Amino acid sequence: MTNDDTCAVIVFARYPNKGKVKTRLAKEIGEETALKFYKSCAENTFEECKKLKSESILLYLYYSDVKDKTFITKWAGFDFIINPQSGTSLGEKMKNAFDEVLSKGIKKAVIIGSDVPDINTKIIKDSFDILNYADAVIGPSTDGGYYLLGMKKVYDYLFEDIKWSTNSVFAETCNRIIKNKLTYFVLPKLIDIDVKEDFLTWSAKNNNQI
Repeated sequence: MTNDDTCAVIVFARYPNKGKVKTRLAKEIGEETALKFYKSCAENTFEECKKLKSESILLYLYYSDVKDKTFITKWAGFDFIINPQSGTSLGEKMKNAFDEVLSKGIKKAVIIGSDVPDINTKIIKDSFDILNYADAVIGPSTDGGYYLLGMKKVYDYLFEDIKWSTNSVFAETCNRIIKNKLTYFVLPKLIDIDVKEDFLTWSAKNNNQI
């Protein structure tokens, strides 16, 4: 049972197996460095989420590979409710996760990835506050996608027939929100690092702390 204010953070993550994460970046900076970077991003995401955990904020982690359940549970920790992702496309997987979480009586949910290095507790908490008066909240990333999407109910059209992993994802999602007359708020833009240039720029600003 949940109360009227219960929120959920949904994290999508992949267990950090070498050659299986940040594959595009790995081609430019090497698999070891890309793996270390992804692992650092994911662990930062987990820790920022754990700061929010309470009776009114539940944490969910949806992992990509069924065989990794034991490993990812041990890695992320027991603060998360661990579930496998289900579906074929990224859109279907996200929609199914929202459906599952919101069907439990939770009133507000936000979904985030595990590879955006600057995600933090404040951004997530602000998103829940925004959902008190808006239908949706979205956080754009520098590559044209989004790093966060929050809703109080599932809108199927935000997940269907979108060209995922392209620079049009954020714009197309916003267009559909507007077309369907939903109220929404755009969060600050955060960097999504998929190429060497972005990695070097971010690393320099953060003293290479990966």
